[in-house]
Amino acid sequence: MRSSLARLGVMTLCVVAGCTFDEKAVAVQTPQVVVHAVLDPGTQEQEVLVERSLSGSVDIRKNQRFDAEDPINTGDGIPISGAQVTISGPDGTVPGFEAPVTGRPASYSSGRYVLVFGGGSASAPPLRRGARYQLRVSTPEGTVVTGSTVIPDISPVGSGSRLDAFNRDRDSLTLTWRSVAGARSYLVRAETPFGAFLLFTDSTHVTLGGDLRNYFASSLQRVFIPGFRQRVSVAAVDSNFFDYYRSRNDPFTGSGIINSLDGGIGLFGAAVSISTRTLDVVQDPREPALEGLWDVAESPRPILDVLRLFVETPGEPAALSGWYSRRTTGVREGMIGTRTKGRVVLEFVANQVAIDTVAVFSGEQRGDSLVGAFLGVTGRVIFLKRASQSG
Repeated sequence: MRSSLARLGVMTLCVVAGCTFDEKAVAVQTPQVVVHAVLDPGTQEQEVLVERSLSGSVDIRKNQRFDAEDPINTGDGIPISGAQVTISGPDGTVPGFEAPVTGRPASYSSGRYVLVFGGGSASAPPLRRGARYQLRVSTPEGTVVTGSTVIPDISPVGSGSRLDAFNRDRDSLTLTWRSVAGARSYLVRAETPFGAFLLFTDSTHVTLGGDLRNYFASSLQRVFIPGFRQRVSVAAVDSNFFDYYRSRNDPFTGSGIINSLDGGIGLFGAAVSISTRTLDVVQDPREPALEGLWDVAESPRPILDVLRLFVETPGEPAALSGWYSRRTTGVREGMIGTRTKGRVVLEFVANQVAIDTVAVFSGEQRGDSLVGAFLGVTGRVIFLKRASQSG
């Protein structure tokens, strides 16, 4: 939740000669302390993000590439350094430390505080299912933010290594789970290249159709994208988590959210993973002349060796998707793109996320070849369509 400058008030006075606008200056609002923390018994390290609300008094760097080690700075926020952060529970109090950022000096402020639970020592007891925990954050300026949460009473499940084939033209995904004591609701989350799809439900089962649209995505892209390996999970969440994410925030006033913290705004909640699956998404053929496996025949950069191309949505322009891989690693990453008037543009991404672009290819199909170049890189790139589509 970000709080920004309050909306400027204006008064309109219509006269015979036209309309003029009186101006009224609005003072910069006092920043508040914003805290975000969600206890997850499935991991030893618990994170607490501590930052200031945006008031317009501080310049921030925008449009940075997101870094999980530095989520506040790279998420256009203002971190608070030097805070004292503790979480207390039935086994005592665990202190936090401000996590360093790789490649940054020790004085660099991240505002990301880490607390270790379950480290095998008396000072780091594991989180207990069904137990209540209290958060306390004290900033160097003397502001104290507190909150409490109760962890739903169930043991977390791991992500596992199972990979399920999923044809979005033919398949639907049905998830079932048992009721969890202490859960206010259940969060169904599907990771997509265009942002997570989220759904709260009070039921213990849900079915997601293969053609489901992601109403959180900017262009309502589909949830399941061919060529991507997408994780779908279910978590039991507490009331704080449910209330915070079901409410809406006014970006001008900061009002509207349901806040359970004292002394600040934000969230201290709990979420326990109770089901998770990873889907290898494909679809039926649309345009066999373009779709399939393509091998690199010529390239100035060793970005990839092979790619698998799907026509995700036919038309003009057409939406493309797929995966790419290096033979030396065997790791598959996602790819999205477009075809407009015969021009093919492919964006090779990292971490299965569309905004994390590694390279961009622009070219055209010439028979069994894709000929073009990587944007910003000198040298021709040629992909050859593989006769056999196995592998």
